[in-house]
Amino acid sequence: MKAFISYRRQDSAVITGRIYDRLVSAFGDRAIFRDIDDIPAGKDFRAILESEVGKSNIMLVVIGPQWASITNADGNKRLFDPNDFVRIEVESGLKNKYILVIPILALGASMPAANELPESLRELMYRNAVIVRNDPDF
Repeated sequence: MKAFISYRRQDSAVITGRIYDRLVSAFGDRAIFRDIDDIPAGKDFRAILESEVGKSNIMLVVIGPQWASITNADGNKRLFDPNDFVRIEVESGLKNKYILVIPILALGASMPAANELPESLRELMYRNAVIVRNDPDF
């Protein structure tokens, strides 16, 4: 088993860290990929992300309250930028029929509505989500 964790640092870094720690304690650090821990300095993170998504059986998409609404410096929603790394990760996972993509609704978040997602990510809305709360889950 190899799991890939996709998340936005500005939205859910702390809870993602807790999820990561629990998964590593259960499955080992070689079985769980999270960008902050697993991309060596100086490496092209685009190539690493593409490779790691392709090696994964499971993708956990951690969705916090602002996951779909976070904007770039120009005020545009990042998910609508084709070069946004979270978008690229999730698109790759959804396109690969061998990867189980599981939305993780964290910190009181709900599944984004269709108009909050680019067309290429709307399949995510139909995946059964798991809710993770600070308490009693941690």
